Amino acid sequence: MNRFWEFFIKGMPIGISNTLPGVSGGTMALVLKIYDELVNSIKKINLKVLIPIGLGAVAGVFLSSTLIINLLENFNLFMTAYLLGLILASSKVTFKEIENFNFSTLFLILFGLIFAYFYSVDINGAKTVESISLLKFFGGGAIGSVAMILPGISGGTILVMLGLYQSVLSAISTFDFMIILVFGLGVAFGLLVFSWLLSYFLNNYRSLLMALLTGLIIGSTRSVIPPQLTFSVIAGFLLGITSIYLLLQVEE
Repeated sequence: MNRFWEFFIKGMPIGISNTLPGVSGGTMALVLKIYDELVNSIKKINLKVLIPIGLGAVAGVFLSSTLIINLLENFNLFMTAYLLGLILASSKVTFKEIENFNFSTLFLILFGLIFAYFYSVDINGAKTVESISLLKFFGGGAIGSVAMILPGISGGTILVMLGLYQSVLSAISTFDFMIILVFGLGVAFGLLVFSWLLSYFLNNYRSLLMALLTGLIIGSTRSVIPPQLTFSVIAGFLLGITSIYLLLQVEE
């Protein structure tokens, strides 16, 4: 298969995964065996790799955003519980990467948990698109971009925590060009600037970084705690956990 189309096709599930809190685009890249090539291409700005993967990811985001928005509107309790299961189960990925449990790692887990818990915004209580500044969309794209290429951390989870998740998906599904452009510029900026920093921390302080990320993931579940316990909530939660389990089985 032509390398362009191979990267394009593999980019689509990466894009789809980044619209789902708890499912990491980085983990999906690992599953598809293009992670190292993707990170190195970002650092070196290798457009022959980045353009097809990027186009595929954009196509995947557009395909999935409308569906997810409709599910959140029509099956809110089920989807909220499903996202809770996805996010909680995904913490296993980063938790396994913690090599030594000592004061530093335990402190970072606790710090990340407390920070995310108090900063997280209820997914159903997020502000409307009109009330969010373009600067926040840019910042959300920049911060979320790091999670989009980091295994175990979901860009969707970060957007939930920032209160931007539904707003970004709504903008994409309704083709709100200005918000899509600003958010996309934020993503590009984050990828170009933070890929070097991320690579440095992964290579030199991997265990500490994973401890912090584990705390952030667990703490961010505050955003998707269902307001009541029903059969659909239990079913959604279990399905979310099962989805991550099956994805990790494929990766292994």
